[in-house]
Amino acid sequence: MTVLQVCAYGADYPGNFIASLEALEKALAAKSIRTIYAFAESAADKSWCQRISKRTKVYFLPVAKARILPKTYQMMGKIYAENNVDIVHSHFELYDIPATVMAPKKTNVFWHLHDPISVGHGLRGMLWRFQYDVVGRKATLLSVADYYRKTVIDMGFPEKQTATVLNGINLNRVRKQAYGADRSYDFLTFGWDFERKGDDLILQACDLLERDGYKFRLLLNGNDLTWPKLEQYLNGRKPTYLICGDPVSDINLLFDESRLFIQASRRETFSYAVCEAAYAGLPVISSDIAGLEWAHELSTVTFFPNEDAHALYEAMRVFLDGRSLPEHEIHMSRKHIEDTLSVEVWVRHIMQHYGLLKKE
Repeated sequence: MTVLQVCAYGADYPGNFIASLEALEKALAAKSIRTIYAFAESAADKSWCQRISKRTKVYFLPVAKARILPKTYQMMGKIYAENNVDIVHSHFELYDIPATVMAPKKTNVFWHLHDPISVGHGLRGMLWRFQYDVVGRKATLLSVADYYRKTVIDMGFPEKQTATVLNGINLNRVRKQAYGADRSYDFLTFGWDFERKGDDLILQACDLLERDGYKFRLLLNGNDLTWPKLEQYLNGRKPTYLICGDPVSDINLLFDESRLFIQASRRETFSYAVCEAAYAGLPVISSDIAGLEWAHELSTVTFFPNEDAHALYEAMRVFLDGRSLPEHEIHMSRKHIEDTLSVEVWVRHIMQHYGLLKKE
């Protein structure tokens, strides 16, 4: 038996996504089931991808115009011709259509919805509806958030062929730490997508704190796409509280030096960052948006209304004024994450949907 993981993924670092797939591959191998992969061609030079290619087959797919490019369909046809694929599992939407259209009739097709999509209008809306209302009828859809599962149902995807499967984090990747005030940064945020991640909202809240006389430091961790938009937003200003940082391979290097994690995203599905920060032992301030419903079970997460910079300012001010986290609350959050949001739990759920384990 062979499982094909088709992933529109080519990031520099493997993160929880690749860790999850590798844990699933290991669990499948224990049942003598082979896993092969097809990644975006931008993954070819990444060390994590090269590591995978040393133990199993890895193919590469085009990125630009991939849904309509003939080469994408030719490559998918080649993969199916060279391998007796029993299950194809497509992640991140881009390759859903070619992976399904070219799949042999006997192959079970799974689509994994990771991104915060909307119904949309115009050409984009027509494409989404074709994907989910027409081609999707041949697939089973797994969504990382129930809100977006319902979104594709509204587009025409058969509800009975959908399920919500929350992501899992690699608990071994996150170092547990005691909450403390002696850190280099008061606030940490991951703001690679300036608008979607709400970087402007955080900066507005920080400006209010600075106006009130608070002394603090914000580490805005971004990438090459972040800084031009940040410069445009600041328009020549250089806030004394702002420190800019680039991606790191070890997330603990950032958690260890920060007192509190902020997520001000306008749109998310499942936030790995919120889950990891809470497991590390940091208090978290998060926008109250679809996809973060699970985080309401964590007492160490404080929510503010989406796009309300003043409410974010108020939440940040409380911590600067001396609020700390009781150790028992940190322990309860960690226990909930271990029980419901680990990679091991995720693997079990996926194998249940594959029909390889009995559903609980």
